[in-house]
Amino acid sequence: MPEPVEFSLIIPAHNEESVIARCLKTALSGAPDPPGFEIIVAANGCSDRTAEIARNVMPAAQILEIPEGSKTGAINVANRAASHFPRIYLDADVECEYGSLAALARTLKGPEIMTAAPAIRLDLEHCNALVKAYYSAWMQQPFAKAGKGGAGCYGLSQAALEAVGEFPQIIGDDIWIHTRFPDEQKRMVAQDELGRPVFSIVRPPRTAWQQIKVEARRMIGNAEVKRNYPSPYVSLANKGGGVLGSLRSGASPIDLLVFYAIKMMVRIETRLAKSRGSGVEWTRDLTSRQDG
Repeated sequence: MPEPVEFSLIIPAHNEESVIARCLKTALSGAPDPPGFEIIVAANGCSDRTAEIARNVMPAAQILEIPEGSKTGAINVANRAASHFPRIYLDADVECEYGSLAALARTLKGPEIMTAAPAIRLDLEHCNALVKAYYSAWMQQPFAKAGKGGAGCYGLSQAALEAVGEFPQIIGDDIWIHTRFPDEQKRMVAQDELGRPVFSIVRPPRTAWQQIKVEARRMIGNAEVKRNYPSPYVSLANKGGGVLGSLRSGASPIDLLVFYAIKMMVRIETRLAKSRGSGVEWTRDLTSRQDG
């Protein structure tokens, strides 16, 4: 039985009735009894059964029902309710077992470490061929290999949260956090101290069109952070290495062709979204939340 580790797990959730049970059950998988950490589900702007399901699955968790639909607003409310450090933030459609969460928490208790994220495991089983090709090339990019920004799961030390304060009303909370600190204060945790794998499971959109919509939202969010919250710290997220770098990375030419074609469509969709005045809307992928 693993030793309990003290931390607060915060799960912002907006209309996540199809995935919240899976997220919570996975977080407790392998945990000691009692688990030693607190779970806060910040159900924000929900019109479905997210809060009800969360209570039924995990009666010991704090379930906050927040009228406004805002991820960063929900994070702020949950931070005020939380009682432990470090803080780990987990998207409701992402899975991360206790062993990985505890490894992040232990890492964040180390000196001079502000943020940490687990390695990413992509579940592409139900994705179409274009999405699989896109992510085959994506995983070879420098920013994906570095993994320090997280993909739906990241943690902050007490010092980090004290430094950043409240989260602003933005789309890209992860890129905002990623650009608050120098690279040497970030960690991507792929193994714990015993060599066991540390990871979160991410399910990308199943279709290329949904991937384009989600990437466009991410691009708009990144631009918002760069414009309104400039940072002196250079992020690997801005260093793709170009076409030649991608070819040297080992990605196949066909996968790269799909990758750059989707990226081009993302730029077009971003411009269209801005022209429609919908540049700050939250684009939600429902395909990855389907069963089977």
